[in-house]
Amino acid sequence: MSVTTAVFQQGKRVRFLWLALPMLLTPILLSQSAWPPETVLRQGIEFMGSSFIIICIAGRCWASLYVGGRKNRQLITDGPYQFTRNPLYFFSSLGLAGIGLTFGSFAIAAFYFLFGYLVFAYVSARESVALDGLFGDAYREYRHKVPAFFPRLRRSACNVAHQLPMTFNPVALKRTAIDSSCFLLAIPASKLIESLQLARLLKPVLHLF
Repeated sequence: MSVTTAVFQQGKRVRFLWLALPMLLTPILLSQSAWPPETVLRQGIEFMGSSFIIICIAGRCWASLYVGGRKNRQLITDGPYQFTRNPLYFFSSLGLAGIGLTFGSFAIAAFYFLFGYLVFAYVSARESVALDGLFGDAYREYRHKVPAFFPRLRRSACNVAHQLPMTFNPVALKRTAIDSSCFLLAIPASKLIESLQLARLLKPVLHLF
């Protein structure tokens, strides 16, 4: 895959995310958690959401340690790539679910996770075709042993000949950490929206569990 093609695909993904932003914002702007803020259950759900976001950031940085600077150049089957072929996409979807939970709603969390799953499943399917062309039998063996999205808890026994030592790419890690930290904005945003709703400046239409 050429650098030009990779950049073009990345540009399309960014444009798609901007187009999808209104759809993602609508549930949190027009709804309110069915559980009152002071209840233990609501606080537990929000804590779970924050935990998911932290796991998302840590997981994406973990994957970046292995894939940074080597994507589409070498077949990576070690680290988190032993458990899922797309750890960055899985952890990103987990982060999206965490955003929904910080707003105190399992329904929004499920919607966000499903959205991430469907988008990343489409992207990873297209990437799989490219990787098959780049790495041939080695990738087909890897694809046969490792699931595409949901991690398999046991370590997959891929051919060690395809595994490479971890290389630290500080630029890639820094970029991933900065990008992933955007998920943290959901925490103060949820408090802001809650305050606006309490002040009746933002009127929720739905109450979601």
